[in-house]
Amino acid sequence: MAFQFENFLTFVAEYASALPSEMLSGNVFAVAMGLISVYIIVLLINKLTGLLIFLFKKIILAIIIILAFYQFLLLLNSRIIAEGITAEIVILGTLGSLVGILALLMALYAAFSSAKQVQSGIYEGKKEHAGRKEPGEKKDEPEKTWERGFKDMLSIHSIKDDKTLGAVIAYLVVAQFGVFSSKTIAAPAADVGIAFLAIFIIAAIFFIKQSYKDYSKGLFHFTVALLFGGVLSIILGYLWAGVPLEQLLSLRYFETDSLVALITGLALSLFMGSKS
Repeated sequence: MAFQFENFLTFVAEYASALPSEMLSGNVFAVAMGLISVYIIVLLINKLTGLLIFLFKKIILAIIIILAFYQFLLLLNSRIIAEGITAEIVILGTLGSLVGILALLMALYAAFSSAKQVQSGIYEGKKEHAGRKEPGEKKDEPEKTWERGFKDMLSIHSIKDDKTLGAVIAYLVVAQFGVFSSKTIAAPAADVGIAFLAIFIIAAIFFIKQSYKDYSKGLFHFTVALLFGGVLSIILGYLWAGVPLEQLLSLRYFETDSLVALITGLALSLFMGSKS
C-alpha cells in the first residue's frame, strides 16, 4: 500500500484539533502527548526568549551609542559653523570623535558577535558553564579585581568585550557627550538632584548585586565610572555645554545637565555589564 502523505497530515491535524477534548475525557495517550507537547513548546519558548533577550540587549546598546554619537556630531558641526575652528572645538571634537568611533565599533562588534552566537547556539553553552570553576581553580581575590580592571582598560581585549573597564569608560564618555549635545531635562532644584542621585546609587548597588556575575567587579566598575564620570561631567559641562564653573563646583551642580549626563552614563554602563 502506497504511503499517502496528505492523509497523514490530515490525520495529524484532525487529532491535534481533537486533542483538548480527548485530554478532558481522560484519554491517557492524549493526556501524555498533550502534556509532553506543552513541555516542549514551553522549553522552546524559554530558550528562544533567552536568546532574543541576549541579542536584544546588544542591539539596544548599539542604538543608544549611535544616537549619542550622532547628536554629538550634529552639535560639533553646528559649533564649527557658528564659532569656526577653535582650540577648544578641536580638542573636544577630536576626543569625542575618537572615543565615539571606538564605542561605536565595540557596540556594533558586540551586536554582530551576539547575533552569530545566537545563530550558532553558543550562548546556551556559555550560559550552562557560566560561573563554573575547574577542579582546583581558585576564585579571584577581591583586590585582584581592581588591578585586573585597570589592566583590562588598557588592553586590546576591551575593544572586543563590552564588559571591560575600557568599554565602561568609552560608553560613559559617549553617553555624556550625547546628553550635552541634545535636549534634556535637569532637576528643578539642587536638593531634588541630590535625592535623585542618591536613589540612583542605592538602586544601582542592588542592581549590581542581582544582575552581575561578579559582584566585586561590578562594584569596581561602578565606582570608577562614578568618579571618572563625575569629573568628566564637570569638564564637559564647562567646556562643551558652557555651564559656569562656579555653578558646577557648588551644590547647584545637581540642577544642571551635568548630573543628567552622569546618571545617563552610569545607567548605560550598568545596563551593559549585567548578566544577560
